[in-house]
Amino acid sequence: MTNSNENIKVSQKKNRKLILHFDQHNTIQVACTLPGRNITVEEGVNHFLTTAVWGKEEGNKWIWLSEKPDKNKPPNQPSAITYFKYLEKKLVGTPNDRAELKKKTCRFVYEEPGNRYRYFFNLYLESLTYPRKIEKNDEINWTNHDSYGSKLPPNTIPAGDPSNNFLYHLILPEFFDMIRRLQRENREFAIVLRTMGIDSQSFLDTVRPVFEGKHPDFHDIKPIEINPNIGQIQRFDDDRISLTMDDHIYDNEKMIYEKLSSLRGINAIRDDFVYWQKNKYECYAAKPLWINLNDIHHHHIIFDDNIRLDSYDDCIVNIRLLNSSDIRKFVNVHFNSYKYFKTTSILQPNLVELLNPDIKLNSNTNHYLSMIENAEKCYEDLLKEKRKYFFDIKDISENNKVPIHIKYSDNIDKINRNELELCYFLKYLLYQKNIFSFLLIDLHNIFQHFLS
Repeated sequence: MTNSNENIKVSQKKNRKLILHFDQHNTIQVACTLPGRNITVEEGVNHFLTTAVWGKEEGNKWIWLSEKPDKNKPPNQPSAITYFKYLEKKLVGTPNDRAELKKKTCRFVYEEPGNRYRYFFNLYLESLTYPRKIEKNDEINWTNHDSYGSKLPPNTIPAGDPSNNFLYHLILPEFFDMIRRLQRENREFAIVLRTMGIDSQSFLDTVRPVFEGKHPDFHDIKPIEINPNIGQIQRFDDDRISLTMDDHIYDNEKMIYEKLSSLRGINAIRDDFVYWQKNKYECYAAKPLWINLNDIHHHHIIFDDNIRLDSYDDCIVNIRLLNSSDIRKFVNVHFNSYKYFKTTSILQPNLVELLNPDIKLNSNTNHYLSMIENAEKCYEDLLKEKRKYFFDIKDISENNKVPIHIKYSDNIDKINRNELELCYFLKYLLYQKNIFSFLLIDLHNIFQHFLS
């Protein structure tokens, strides 16, 4: 009987459609080919290293805490920051100062103090090297061009150093291998590029020949639909969010969620950088990820290197959770409650591991897919336990701008769920109608009675 139940759970998980949202820079690639914003592969690896080595500032002196790159903060070092954050704090006063920041980060290992990490620079550059020797008779679609006018295989770029004749991967091969493995498992899924910049068209142009079977290392990948219409998310001061996509404006978050859940193939959406910047880069103004725990048919996951749970202004994802008191509305989740979703929905890929040359395409594992499989298991547990998660009594506000805390209690099963939902609904009405605060006290007492 146990085996039968387990098989049902696995079947339910595998039948759930995956909507996989991906950041681009330092999540699936390190270089950038945009005109005017070009970052060579060498510069990209340098920049990445500044985001993965840690230290602290004592007085006016920088103290290293990292002997090697690590995506995680060193243990027992609460004041530790990445070298990138240190330079950003030191150099950037206005948006124009970011050019100097880029100059510093892109030359990190070539000078003090970054040359101590030169070994890792060479190691990561090696892992990005295009492994095949290009022969004249190779049946390759020569579509990309470098600045010298010579033709390159799909998804490759030349070195920034003209004396270096190697080619390098633009998008990490692990990304395409993940898709190929999902196809082999007959999974239903959609890919959504989520970037604050203008990289979307370049991404679509890069992946197109690969999914047309014209990359020699992925000739067996199945054709996949590529949506040429790039979406645009816009955020407003009253906390409204709209999505413009496929010649339609979705100005209701429930409609946005349904639209994203219906996507197929490869898609791209540009998030609202201006709003995020205006709100001092806090998570509540960042990339929204909509989660509906009542939806058993879709699982939304976002991969982003800037998902960190140390500080609300160092996390680029805004979790929007369907409010159980009003099935039409999504509400902000308080940053302190992001912990409930860190293994199910908001995932930070480990580029330190991804750039390890020991990871080969013919290995039995794929970094992204392993994270997805673990997220599905954790999400299944979350859905099973969702009765035990509830919103704080004070956390729903009229325009949803006050983030909600999520609480967990084993006692939640002791009460009737309908009575709890009634409490949710009543407290929501009270806030909507601006009823006097003493009524909230009575409602709070009623609510606590149900939980006791």
